[in-house]
Amino acid sequence: MTRGRRCWTGRACWRVLGLATIISLSWLNAERSLALEAMSAQESRIELTIRNSTFVRTKTMPIHAGVPMVLVVRNEDPVPHGFISPMFSGLQLTVEAGGIEVFGRGIDGVHIAPGQTAVIRLTPDRLGKMTFRCDLHPKVEGELYLLDMPVG
Repeated sequence: MTRGRRCWTGRACWRVLGLATIISLSWLNAERSLALEAMSAQESRIELTIRNSTFVRTKTMPIHAGVPMVLVVRNEDPVPHGFISPMFSGLQLTVEAGGIEVFGRGIDGVHIAPGQTAVIRLTPDRLGKMTFRCDLHPKVEGELYLLDMPVG
């Protein structure tokens, strides 16, 4: 009788441990999701598409100096384009394009192959106009404005 009781107790322990593991993993996954949502809520996101040799804004959010931002640039043209900006000068950047990630200071911009996307992460340090252009095609250019507007 004792032996059967131990076996049942052992199975019950494994069931309880299994259930505790599932609950713990679910809780950790929920915590991770909340953290990612909070990070993305703090980050401004701007999406641009290069289409017919023109920069087109497809998604914009307010950009503020000192707040991290993500700049997503998609190339829908059949030719490569550059995305170069004097605003990048001296800023810490992270650039992900074509499966490669580059980070640091002194990055002027990125070349984007046809059908590819570049993701640029930075924290703008000053207000004003942010100009950008394609260094391969001089007439392909655009601008964004970083403004601090009081909410009334």
